[in-house]
Amino acid sequence: MIKLITIDMDGTLLKDNKELPKENIDAINYAKEKGATVVIATGRPIKGVYRYLEKLNLLDGYVILYNGAIVLDVKNNKIIYNAFIDGKTVKMIYEEANKLGLFFHAFKDNEELILPIFNKYSLVEVKINQIAYKLFDFKSIKDDDMFLKCMMVDSFDNLNNAEKVIDSKIKDNYSMLRSSPIFLEFLNKNADKGQALIHLAKYLGIKEDETMAIGDAGNDIPMIKKAHIGVAMKNAFDEAKKCADYITDTNENFGVAKAIYKFI
Repeated sequence: MIKLITIDMDGTLLKDNKELPKENIDAINYAKEKGATVVIATGRPIKGVYRYLEKLNLLDGYVILYNGAIVLDVKNNKIIYNAFIDGKTVKMIYEEANKLGLFFHAFKDNEELILPIFNKYSLVEVKINQIAYKLFDFKSIKDDDMFLKCMMVDSFDNLNNAEKVIDSKIKDNYSMLRSSPIFLEFLNKNADKGQALIHLAKYLGIKEDETMAIGDAGNDIPMIKKAHIGVAMKNAFDEAKKCADYITDTNENFGVAKAIYKFI
């Protein structure tokens, strides 16, 4: 029996216009009625998720934020798991972005979004999550400052080319996740949606063979692999499809709802 379902948002739960379909809401309510705990797992901050949690009646549960850097007990506003990176790391990755000619931004541990220079790609982050940003001198970051994650943000082609040549010490020592065509994220090695799923399952006393995950992008691959039933959307990255146990319909055709009804 599936007791824990983690579901990605963008490209998975939401339609391309960021609408939350009634079909998915109904399916999630059905899963809850059957005894499953349903958890949104996203790269977004809580401000970018809260209105959807309200619509899904999930404010009394849990949410995985920042691609696994935080697992939050929403009802009690209590962090039950976190894995941050320090300022020294952020500056190192920022220097790599500069070397590659890519735009960059980072989320501080207080969830403040900081940018060294304004750019249209960071503006997408701002609009999606309805958050503010601050232009910031990254040279002033202290080595022991704490961050949730940092991101190289640029065109699809530029990020594709960058992924091939990023310094191996960054690739080997940090989680590097492609959350969208224009976002390449860097987190603590212990921060990804898969590890967050396992930590939450243990916290709730749920066995790994009682878990299910649904996603579409590179940042969803860890939880698709870790879950007992890993589901990829029909519109998913090819890499996500390859590691999935099942491929459901697209986000435009209520693939989340169809997967829930199939396995719950």
